[in-house]
Amino acid sequence: MSNYKAGSYLFEEISSQGSAWSELIPAVLRRREDIREQFEGIESVIFTGCGSALNVSVSAAPLFQMLTGIAACALPAAETYLYPSAFLPVNRKTLAVLLSRSGKTTEVVSSLGHFRERKTPTLGITCTADSPLARESDLSLALASVAERAVATTRSLTGMILAVQLIAAIVARNDSFLDELQRLPEAFAARREGFHQLGKLIGVQTTLERYAFVGSGLFYGCARESQLKIKETTLLPADAYPMLDFRHGPQSNVGPSMLLTAFLSDQARRDEIPFLRDMRSLGGVIWAICERGDEDLRPSVHHLLELESNLSEPARLPLCMPAVQYMAYYRALSLNLNPDEPRNLSYWVQIPS
Repeated sequence: MSNYKAGSYLFEEISSQGSAWSELIPAVLRRREDIREQFEGIESVIFTGCGSALNVSVSAAPLFQMLTGIAACALPAAETYLYPSAFLPVNRKTLAVLLSRSGKTTEVVSSLGHFRERKTPTLGITCTADSPLARESDLSLALASVAERAVATTRSLTGMILAVQLIAAIVARNDSFLDELQRLPEAFAARREGFHQLGKLIGVQTTLERYAFVGSGLFYGCARESQLKIKETTLLPADAYPMLDFRHGPQSNVGPSMLLTAFLSDQARRDEIPFLRDMRSLGGVIWAICERGDEDLRPSVHHLLELESNLSEPARLPLCMPAVQYMAYYRALSLNLNPDEPRNLSYWVQIPS
């Protein structure tokens, strides 16, 4: 493209998430009966993928178990076939949910083949209809509206999270949760400019040279994905930890050049705010992302993103990511890097046989 500018794909894909979700939701709901049939009698679920898709899995497993009551875990795709006896459930009717933007990633395709050999039913979630994952899974969902041109994942990440949320609502027959999910595109549109402005404000701060992301429960996957976005697009040091576990060693790195971003929960807030207070006292620059702030929280942070979605904690998960994605985008540009094309990376990973 003659008018292409570095990062233009990524910026558009971050900014278009609400409209992409609007197309994704009815596409998944049209498969409602197929999804229910696929989960009939299932006693445990394995969510698996690589990179961003693994980070989706890390949030998807506790979310799915919380909403459906069905035991769920997350595994890197390669470990499902390299160490099956260590990780795969025994004597339970298990379903494998495999996630991959491209549907071609070597480890995911190998994992799919392994599950098929074990006669384990499979559900593939991808953005690419003409892919091995889409063609060979017992049931597949192709999320065309969240496909991307940039190498770094943004809307495909939130789209896969939303797909799992919808699946959980369908399996649990939870109509109230389903209603919440259908309000996500509107919630994104209402907050998009706020996400952009705060992400830019933090992203252009060149004094920040190290990053840490913390979140617990459903939000640990968000912390991992945020770490990945910084590592991919800026090449700067970044860590991700369950929030309170950050005290056990990693806090030794906290100082004025570190941005510590915390995804605050509702149910653990009483323990999380003192943690932020302590990290600020160590000199770190603190950014909190939560539904709403209060007078206990505000003195503990330098930056505060209030989602103000009026959605439950499990429903608002996709809204936690766009501001961080904008932040990574602007930090990459400040380093004269092209966030569309991270160094040493490609759109999908193919391992030579």
